Amino acid sequence: MKNKFILSIAFSVAFLFYACTPIPSGSTKELDRSQAPKAGEARQVEIANSKSFVLENGLQVFVVENHKLPQVSYSLVVDYDPIMEGKRVGMLDMFGSMLRRGTETRTKEQLDEEVDFMGANLITYSRGIYASSLKRHSDKLLSIFSDVLYNPSFTNEELEKVRNEALSNLQSLPSSPEQIANNVVSKVNYGNNHPYGEVETEATINAVKNEDLKDFHQTYFRPNVSYLAIVGDITLEEAKAQAKKYFGKWERKIVPQTKFDMPKAPEKPQVAISNRTGAVQTVINITYPVFYPLDSKDYVAARLMNGILGNSGFGARLIQNLREDKAYTYGAYSSLQPDELSSSFTMSASVRNEVTDSAVVEFLYELKRIKEEPVAEAELERAKASMIGSFVRSLERPQTVANFAINIARYGLPSDFYTNYIQKVNAVTVEDIQNAAKKYIKPENLTIVVVGDQSILVEKLAPFGNVQIYDAFGEMAARADQRILIGMTAEKVIQNYLKAIGGKKWNEVTAIEKAQTMTTPQGKIEQKVYIQNRQKLAFVVAERDIRQVYDGNKAYIITRGEAQELDMTQTANIKEQTFINPYAQYEKTNGYAVELLGAQVVDDKSVFEIKITHPKYGERLQYFDPKTNLLIKEVTASGEVMIGDYRKTANTQLLMPYKAKVSSPQGSYTINVESIKFNSNIDAKVFMVE
Repeated sequence: MKNKFILSIAFSVAFLFYACTPIPSGSTKELDRSQAPKAGEARQVEIANSKSFVLENGLQVFVVENHKLPQVSYSLVVDYDPIMEGKRVGMLDMFGSMLRRGTETRTKEQLDEEVDFMGANLITYSRGIYASSLKRHSDKLLSIFSDVLYNPSFTNEELEKVRNEALSNLQSLPSSPEQIANNVVSKVNYGNNHPYGEVETEATINAVKNEDLKDFHQTYFRPNVSYLAIVGDITLEEAKAQAKKYFGKWERKIVPQTKFDMPKAPEKPQVAISNRTGAVQTVINITYPVFYPLDSKDYVAARLMNGILGNSGFGARLIQNLREDKAYTYGAYSSLQPDELSSSFTMSASVRNEVTDSAVVEFLYELKRIKEEPVAEAELERAKASMIGSFVRSLERPQTVANFAINIARYGLPSDFYTNYIQKVNAVTVEDIQNAAKKYIKPENLTIVVVGDQSILVEKLAPFGNVQIYDAFGEMAARADQRILIGMTAEKVIQNYLKAIGGKKWNEVTAIEKAQTMTTPQGKIEQKVYIQNRQKLAFVVAERDIRQVYDGNKAYIITRGEAQELDMTQTANIKEQTFINPYAQYEKTNGYAVELLGAQVVDDKSVFEIKITHPKYGERLQYFDPKTNLLIKEVTASGEVMIGDYRKTANTQLLMPYKAKVSSPQGSYTINVESIKFNSNIDAKVFMVE
């Protein structure tokens, strides 16, 4: 500490001496902070040469020597044409996971143990395998690599684990507007008859069988459509020896080829809305398909054009307009990625509901502006600097050089495609940018995809084009049968519901005790719920020593004896859950207001949509089945709950749901009620904080 103090004093004295010393006249120029410093001259970039050879079975191998560290990596890319998965969408992703889950001689646990023991990496996916380790472990690593490649076991046990993971991920879809938007974008751009338009559902994931994985492996994983990149502390001769030893016996086979028509952009602008009732933000994606392969003559100019528009940091036009000038969003971006089959152009942002239409106006303004007006030289130079910087930084990874070599072979690119890349970027002119914009920017042929509250969005977006409603999986949503509303009011819907679940007998219930199981992607949690009507409530997770308590005045979360008081909003939410009698939540005398908003579709059924508001407890939407009169869904600011499996509890005529599926920003889970007791003598200790 003493030395640091002396150093601090010395630095301060030196600074004061420098600050007080007059600058000799004419010795330096005053810094003009109003002008950005000029960029220096572009430095020469040298790209290491890769060496290549082809095995007798057709496997093309690329070697990049880098002897700085005693490490080596192996990246296998299997280049089959995109395929339609049909009724088994999700199979390819599941296949990629299953490759890593055991071979005919190694279980998944044994694979994990061997790879971890070496401090290595082994990653599999639907188009190949990546592995890396210290050089001294490379032969051991390749023996595992080739075993995974040749002999995946595809056991039923592991398949069910992978399936459950996929289904768990799917459960979070209702709380992920970005993923919903991706699904809708896929459908409107590519349709159901194109591999890029396929979307996973619970049904397609459940349809995948081991035979599908085995058949795909035998049909498509072949050396004559594959590339192997070897990078690191290895010589060409060593690489040849390893490639022949571990990949030479891989049998070649004719791999099926598929061709798909280029998707067409809409003839005029259209609007696709996916409903998230109660959402306070709207996710916007403005999109259309384009043909933009990597070997396009204007590939570099189009990338720069897209960078100027919305993909080159805070200086891009979309950010400057929608964020910096209008404050509609935190970020607005555009995307144009090359693809040999079909690309898509997309602009995206998340905005407040009230400015959704205004944000769309600004998106379309910027789209037309970049097509009709030449960009400024300063904009072009900034985009060039950004692109060159990204390119140069990518060269710090030896794997990049190998990927360059593979791309040249895969896509038939000129041999100097990457070595002359910076020169190509610097050679692009303002005229080239406008030509690229005229070719790829299509303001009259786009789809405005939005995910948000349909009741707000339809009216706001109708002026932009024909409006269609889509579900979360990108399928055109069924329209609700408005005839169910004839003669109905909010009061009638509520009264029918209360009658269906037991009517006035609910007035006799003073306490409830429930045992239930909450199932999450991480496992199951046993819970107990105790409620004294309009007085107290406790959630208890005994195995984790956690309780959530409302003692009639305040709410707490108690973990291993340590209590933390919850805020006013959380307390109000918990207090409302003490209302055992459903009548309390619908009576005006208790401060509630109910409104029949109309008819909506839930699980392919036309249902009543009711809005319930309370000055303390906020707003919620509830959906009632007109056939059973039961509540089947509820939406609040915290997420949505699907409600079902109604049963009459023992010795009563009261009907209660025994199952709920919850989707929220924090995650998704399912609650299954195991038992319910009415009017039990609850131990007062469960409501105590200490």
